[in-house]
This record gives sequence, structure tokens and C-alpha cells, in this order.
Amino acid sequence: MKATDLLGAEAVDTDGHSLGRVHDVRLARSGKGAPWRIDAVVVGPSALAYRLGYAEDAVDGPCVLAALARRLGRRSRSIAWHRIVSVRRRRLVVRPDTERTGP
Repeated sequence: MKATDLLGAEAVDTDGHSLGRVHDVRLARSGKGAPWRIDAVVVGPSALAYRLGYAEDAVDGPCVLAALARRLGRRSRSIAWHRIVSVRRRRLVVRPDTERTGP
């Protein structure tokens, strides 16, 4: 499977509730020269804020652009690859995030 095969795939939780579509794939590697691996996928109705870096406060840009990108991407989220239970037929099943505390 290629990382690009995931783009547009539907993501659902283990109960079958839709989380949105995969809009982006995050890659990482453990060190210089190590192979790249899938670290996370970005799912939701839109991934604009993640693609521009505004969702994780990685970019300080024009206030108007930052506000617009965050508003458009507020329902998108990054899901760590280790939470993916299965991938088949362009559908990802995601295990609940047990590390979250609070609402």
C-alpha cells in the first residue's frame, strides 16, 4: 500500500461512526537515513488548517488568514497511525483515543 492510497478513504471509529475522509498523510522517521513511515492521518471535512500549519500553532501568519484556516479546519483532526485498527477497501477503522482527558 502507498500512502497516497489512503487519501480520500473514509475513516470510521470502531462503532462505525464516520470521522470524515482522509485529507493528508503525515510521515516521520526515527533518525537520519531511517525509512519514512506513516505517523498519522488527517481526517475530517477539510484539512486546510493542517496543511497550512495553523491547526497545531506551527505557523504565525496574518491574523485574518490564521483565523479563517482554523475556522475551516476546526472539525479536522490528526489521528496517530497506531490507532488505526484496519485498512481495507478505502476504509480505515480507528480505535478510540484512550489517552485523552477532558471533553
